[in-house]
Amino acid sequence: MKTLFERLLDYYSLTKEEYDKSLKESEKDLPNFSVFPQINEVVDFFKECIAKNTKMLVYGDYDCDGIMSTSIIVTLFKKVNYQIGYYIPSREDDGYGLTIDNINKFHALGYKVILCVDNGISLFKEVEYASSLGIDIIIFDHHTIQEKVPNAKFILHPSLSNIGEYNISAGAVSFYFSWAFLGYIDRYLLSLASISTISDMMVLKSYNKLLVKLGLKYVNEDKFPSIYNLIDKKYETISEDNFALEIAPKVNSIGRLINGNTRFNIVKYFVNDDELNNKRLLWINETNKKRKSYINECSANLDINYDDNSVITIIDHSEGLAGLVANNLLNKYNKPVVVFSTTKNEDILKGSARSKNGFSIVKAFDELKDILLTYGGHECAGGLSIKKEDFYKFYNEFDKLALNHKFIDDNKKTLLLTLQELNIEDYNLYRSFGPFGEGNNKPLFEIKNFPVASFIKSNDDKHLFSQFNKSSKLVYFNYNHDILSYRFVNIKGELTRNAFNGFTYVQFLIRDFDAK
Repeated sequence: MKTLFERLLDYYSLTKEEYDKSLKESEKDLPNFSVFPQINEVVDFFKECIAKNTKMLVYGDYDCDGIMSTSIIVTLFKKVNYQIGYYIPSREDDGYGLTIDNINKFHALGYKVILCVDNGISLFKEVEYASSLGIDIIIFDHHTIQEKVPNAKFILHPSLSNIGEYNISAGAVSFYFSWAFLGYIDRYLLSLASISTISDMMVLKSYNKLLVKLGLKYVNEDKFPSIYNLIDKKYETISEDNFALEIAPKVNSIGRLINGNTRFNIVKYFVNDDELNNKRLLWINETNKKRKSYINECSANLDINYDDNSVITIIDHSEGLAGLVANNLLNKYNKPVVVFSTTKNEDILKGSARSKNGFSIVKAFDELKDILLTYGGHECAGGLSIKKEDFYKFYNEFDKLALNHKFIDDNKKTLLLTLQELNIEDYNLYRSFGPFGEGNNKPLFEIKNFPVASFIKSNDDKHLFSQFNKSSKLVYFNYNHDILSYRFVNIKGELTRNAFNGFTYVQFLIRDFDAK
């Protein structure tokens, strides 16, 4: 058998030279901000506005990428002693993107410049209307460009740049602007951009992968309080999993649950380092706990028809929770899911849809467009709205589509591992191929012919454990009892590192098995 290093190279289709090069990458290997052709003009424009004391505002979005983008820009202006206004829209009251009503409010308050971050590239009439009032609109966005772009003062967008083939987050666009504006790379602003790259599931290859790698490096070295304190489980090294599973959900919980003006505190948390941040941190954690509680409550109390080909239901909570509940139900029932929520307009239902490979949400919406008021999305996720009176019609038609388009098993390839390779040194070797995420997934490891007799049951008979030495442990949570019918099995799972009483060990988390 090849060495683990050789198997990892094969798994990720890398040469040793490419791997060695990746280990030596640093800030100088990031694309220069000049990949955005207009960026120096944008910098000059904002510096001129500062010199004239022009009243300016950042208009963000309520998801993690939007929050990070807004925080980057506000922090940037704070560094040059200029207080720029900012606005995070309410998911329920404002919806996505700059609105005519809000333009009127900002105009009445005397704002002359509005910088849209993580939105704006599809706001044609809004940009024209703002311009008619004498307001300059600048757009830092990364969403899909239509046949044309709005007539904004300036637009920074990866598709209008020379950055490369992979999309970047709006937070990354904002970071590149901060680099051009300051003339140097600010480690904290880069770290916020790396969180947005993970939260918005950008492809982790090339410059995106390097951005996240640098962000993790800086967070581990500098321990920025606003980032570090959001992480509950602080192991020896903070990883992209901490960004994805702890920070992003907490930040997103604010946009999903908080509609009052207290939602602006999430930006204050990342911009300010003052005594109030402890209270803001408690507020963020409490809101996240409510999010978890609501999702569990919604998922547990729904009336689900197990014989249907899809899961379609209505919840009474905020529409911000619909997508999270849909994800939960997708994982639980392994069927296409649409979760609707009621709106202020009692005649309208808003929904979030989730799916897997084999059933395209966007194609399903196209086939049902005659009964949809609004819709959008991609292969595995989307949003829609319908008249409440059309609910059962939608239910029946969507369920028929689910019957004719079953999920496709991805049959994810595995990477062979031996029991002897369950050690810290080989774990660190595997981690050196990270950070992992979209387009650079963690491998699914497989150990062949594992002796079932080596397992020990937990006291409640829900879990299995096996430990061969002090530095490694195998765990099968909520195990499939069929495994006990075999003498030897092939186990599949992922590697993690854990710590207990100051001792670090490698843990193989079993996700599946077969007896072939």
